[in-house]
Amino acid sequence: MSRFSAKVRIVYLTLVILFTGGVFVYLLDTWGVIRLEEKLPFLASDPPKAPLSEDSQTLLDREALEKQEERLKEKELELQEMEQNLKDRQEALQQEQQKLEEARNGLKEARKQLKEETEATRTRKQKIEQMAERLGAMPPDDAVAIVRGWSNVDVVDVFVQMERNAEEAGEQSIVPFLITKLPRERASLITTLMMDAVAERMPRNNPDNPAPEEQQPQ
Repeated sequence: MSRFSAKVRIVYLTLVILFTGGVFVYLLDTWGVIRLEEKLPFLASDPPKAPLSEDSQTLLDREALEKQEERLKEKELELQEMEQNLKDRQEALQQEQQKLEEARNGLKEARKQLKEETEATRTRKQKIEQMAERLGAMPPDDAVAIVRGWSNVDVVDVFVQMERNAEEAGEQSIVPFLITKLPRERASLITTLMMDAVAERMPRNNPDNPAPEEQQPQ
């Protein structure tokens, strides 16, 4: 009976040791200290894979390279598209910059032209005033001899200024007498041009305030 009890104890202790060892190994596997699947293939969740042949490995490598090449091509296309977009934006900005520069130059040229025209107008006005004073102080025959070589526009401008000077001074203008000294056709043309010039300088009548000749007599 004692011998039987000793065997039972041995078996019991053996089972306890195996159970304890199994639990310990399981804990080690759970903690990631060891990998039972690597030691015991039948414990792996996936069936064991057969080693690939050289041809199969080459095919897989080729497919991987092709996929990588496709990704690189897609990336290259994206970069090319981005580069084209940047070029388009740069060209658009350059065009806008060119338009802005042209507008700035046009404005500068317009200001320059306006300044030149203003200066030319001021200079011409001064010359007309000076010539009007000089002709007004000359004998009529000498004045007519001078204006014979002038253009009709210059003659009209100077004569109009002479009449304005005489009016401001309260004197009789000699312009009508000078016109009679000119050839008949030119005298008629100068008279017409002077009338037009005076009419252009006169203020326009207000429709609510008609000219005196248009008013009804009282």
